[in-house]
Amino acid sequence: MTETIKHITAFDCLPFDTEAATADVMQEFIQSQSKNVFWFSTDYNADDDSKLAEYDYRNNAWTAGRFVGEAIFNHNQVHYKITIKPRFGEKMLFRMLEEIFNIRITTSASQASKSIDWQHYIKRIIAFIWLQKLSNANLHGVPKVQLKGEYKGQTVRGRLDVRKSIKPLHRNNEVISAFREKHIDESIAQIIFQAYQSLKTDFEMGRINIPDSAREAINQVHSVIQRKRHISEIDYKNIKYKDIYLSWKPLVDLSWDIIKRKQFSLKQDKEEKGFGFFIDMAEVWEQYLRSILKKKLSPLGWYYRASEKQIAYEGFFYKRELRPDLVFQKDNDIAIWDAKYKRMMGRYYDVDRSDFFQIHTYIQNYLNHRCVKAGGLLYPISNIKTDVEKFKSPFLINEQGVRLNFIIDGIELAENREELNSKDKEAEFLSRIAKSIS
Repeated sequence: MTETIKHITAFDCLPFDTEAATADVMQEFIQSQSKNVFWFSTDYNADDDSKLAEYDYRNNAWTAGRFVGEAIFNHNQVHYKITIKPRFGEKMLFRMLEEIFNIRITTSASQASKSIDWQHYIKRIIAFIWLQKLSNANLHGVPKVQLKGEYKGQTVRGRLDVRKSIKPLHRNNEVISAFREKHIDESIAQIIFQAYQSLKTDFEMGRINIPDSAREAINQVHSVIQRKRHISEIDYKNIKYKDIYLSWKPLVDLSWDIIKRKQFSLKQDKEEKGFGFFIDMAEVWEQYLRSILKKKLSPLGWYYRASEKQIAYEGFFYKRELRPDLVFQKDNDIAIWDAKYKRMMGRYYDVDRSDFFQIHTYIQNYLNHRCVKAGGLLYPISNIKTDVEKFKSPFLINEQGVRLNFIIDGIELAENREELNSKDKEAEFLSRIAKSIS
């Protein structure tokens, strides 16, 4: 691209740095890039109202949303590049990804030169995560299914089909038998194959060393898949996993999202909307908290309740799903938190009104049949002077309410700097959480 590009930058949840971020440019950015968001998990419950950018009326400035990534697009015959980076630094992003996926992001995988666009930087990390998930999944080989076959000859293979064999036996002295044999699941193999092809061309896969176990799985897929075949959403949803192959599901889910992202990118290029790539830091934050809380609370007897979903007002037209992010249980006791990747500096308006009442609804619902020990909202806390212990209330709503620890808490992190030791702050946070449910 030879034309001059206007570059607009920001950190997530913070204002854009230039007057070039005008209303018409930002509206074009939001409209053209809203579907360019990549999620690691297909069952992540993303907010419908989350935006790549929005206007902050309090400060009269355009502010980046919770997404990090980069986009190049055209508006009024001018090319723009918008780059949004994590406000707590790249090291913290890698720390969270390492914790979520139980991997170690190598220096070669995470190191970006100044000539590499930020979106390619993120794509390289996703390619690395994909390879590690493939390597970890390939414990028993690529998933196989049993297929029925029919054999005609003078010997029996499998089980003799007497009825079908009557005529061939009389005419050619041959019999027909039915057999079963294992073959690599073609839907899974196609999804892995197509994701790998996309990763090679668009996700900087060539810059990463492929682990032996991952290479073995790729070779197995190539042995049965020589060309791309269309896989529909129905084919993907109809995939069944035996217990021995359950470790493949997260990889297949990730691969399917990569394939869909590729298909949308090709469609977008034809429509000349430009291209972009973003990841949702709210999803990263939620999964990161889930991982460290499980490690901390499991030895204390608290287990994580996965896919916790309940229905409010079942049978009524105004029924609603209640799906809190983090629910832990010990005997009849419950602890319930929602993860919020929003700017928290200890100000009144940092706690969104809808978030505040949402967590109270969750807590009240569980109080109907469980003893709730603690609940609240968990943020990345922009380093502040206030003692976070003062964010904890020993009762729900008021002193006449239920006795439980309602908390606004999180991990203290430094914006735009790497000066805080995130692991120390993480340990302090986990210690406070353990104390709140003891």
